[in-house]
Order: sequence, then C-alpha cells, then structure tokens
Amino acid sequence: MQGLRDRKKAATRQAISDVATRLFEARGFEAVTVEEVAAAAGVARKTVFNYFATKEELFFDREDALLDEIVRRLLSRPAGSSPTAAVAGGLLNGPVLFAESCSWGDLKGDLYDGLLRFSACERASPTLRAHRLVITHSWRAPVAAAAGGSQLWAALFLAVLELRQDTLADALAQRRTPATVKRRVQATARAGLDAIEQAVE
Repeated sequence: MQGLRDRKKAATRQAISDVATRLFEARGFEAVTVEEVAAAAGVARKTVFNYFATKEELFFDREDALLDEIVRRLLSRPAGSSPTAAVAGGLLNGPVLFAESCSWGDLKGDLYDGLLRFSACERASPTLRAHRLVITHSWRAPVAAAAGGSQLWAALFLAVLELRQDTLADALAQRRTPATVKRRVQATARAGLDAIEQAVE
C-alpha cells in the first residue's frame, strides 16, 4: 500500500504528464518544449526530469505499468494455461489495453475523443512513432521470460498488440460508432491470438 509521500509523487507525475499530453495533442509533439510543459504544469524544468527521463516518456507515461501488468498476468497464469489465454482479456475486454476499470460500454464522449486525440498525436509525430518501436523492442525480453522463455511467442504477441492498436486508431480516425470500433478491434485481436496459438502452442 502506498504511503502519503508516494501518493503525492504519483499524483504530481500524473499531473505533469496530463498537462504535457494536452499540449502535445493541441500543437504536436515536436512543437512543444519541456520548458513549456514545466511552465504549464507550474513546476521547474528540473522537476519534469525528476519524474521523466525523456520528453517521450511524458507522452508514453503508462507503458511501464502496462508492461508490468502483462508480465504479472503471464506469471500468475494457472498451471496448464497458455500464455495467450492469460493475456487475451487485456486485448479484448475494453478499448484501453489491460484496463479492468474501462469497458467497451465506456467508449463514448470524453473517452472516445481522448483516445482519438492521443492516437492521432502519436501518428502525426515521427519521434513518437520511432519511440514506439523502441518500447516494443525493449519489451520482448521480459515478455518472453514471463511467457516461459519463448522469444517467438513474445514477438508474435507484440505484433498482435501493435496491430490491435492500429485497428483501434484507424476506426477512431474514421469516426466509426463505438459498436463498430469494438467489433473491428475484437475481430483483429482474436484472429491474432488464434494465429499465435496455432503457430506456437
């Protein structure tokens, strides 16, 4: 359980990231400086870097927690259960990856618009697209280890993860209905997960 100090630090980190993301979405990632983020968040530039090692981490602030959750599910899977089965729900059960508190029924209003803005910002930025590749590559080893050592399974899973996110971004950019977004994302994710099972397990 987090103490008060840790909760305050987590809240400060999230507040800085939220301010940065709004600026990036409004003006483009490359056009916003860390100094501008610090000023908008009401903190010093040094404070920003106390919480985030790079400017890119301000945008991809959830990635460490997401990797931790993937690894946790893989390691805690019941005996005899496949790695694919352990992570399937995180791709299928809602629009936000591995977010138990966010269901497909929540995909409307602010959440719909927020996911659209976020994905559009990433796609418009060469820097963010390149950093996404760096993140994905860095995940392969820990995901493989948690999945029983299979580098092939990890590589295929991460490819399906990326394809799932691309499908979500495409559907949002096309302003499809929430029901259509759900149908497309789930169809893509299920097909990818089935292919992994046939190829590896």
